[in-house]
Amino acid sequence: MRRIGVFVGLTVLALALGPIDSAGAANSPTFRDCSLFVSGFDPDFVQISGVTVTPEGTLTVPLSQKQVPIEASESSDPGDNLAHVTLTVSVTAPHVPAQSLSGEATGRVELSAPLRKRKRGRSYTISWAATFDNGNHLCPSESTPENTTPKPFVVSID
Repeated sequence: MRRIGVFVGLTVLALALGPIDSAGAANSPTFRDCSLFVSGFDPDFVQISGVTVTPEGTLTVPLSQKQVPIEASESSDPGDNLAHVTLTVSVTAPHVPAQSLSGEATGRVELSAPLRKRKRGRSYTISWAATFDNGNHLCPSESTPENTTPKPFVVSID
């Protein structure tokens, strides 16, 4: 019960403070900001790596690359990185069977999203969902202003 009271109190405080200017917390081609309630407050995130970002903002990988890492991580706030994190990923592409994978850990989870049946020009949609703070903080959700709806990563074979 005390935990709920603390959570409600922090929520009211965050709403009363209004938007907080954060250092780099916003969506980008490789980053999804899962800050709770306002940008920069409990700045958990999901990030894809191992890709090249083109000048147009699209994500590419070479034909030889078989997978891309995707990570869900608690913020670096003191004590926050001790909470349970889950990450579920689904990879879809035309004429390729869908692949789903999930993982869970303390502080951060990293999965390798498979890129099956690779050929030049093929695009893979990597959908994701994460929970932070021992399941109390979902992303995407109405509580994560940068990601109220799903915003998958789209990776193309170069």
